[in-house]
Amino acid sequence: MIVRVYFCREPEADLLIRNNHISLQALSTLYDLVWESEFKNVLNVGRIWLMFKQQRKPFGKSLRNKRTHDRIAPGDIIVIGPDHYVVNDIGATRVTLSH
Repeated sequence: MIVRVYFCREPEADLLIRNNHISLQALSTLYDLVWESEFKNVLNVGRIWLMFKQQRKPFGKSLRNKRTHDRIAPGDIIVIGPDHYVVNDIGATRVTLSH
């Protein structure tokens, strides 16, 4: 299972997601892919969020060194397989990707 973490470039990312939908264009233009890895076992989004919230380098070296913030913040996106989750203050909620 491939897990990806995107950090938002804009400070008001919550306004970009309406009715739990985000467009593919917004994902590619307003978000930076900062981390990607493949796991053999199934992970839940809470475990990924917690690792990024607590540790400075949760799963080793990141893909991008220059980014807007160091730790995961509200509005960032975690992708686990085909599912997309937007990070809140506590945890994450599922969103659908519209084309």
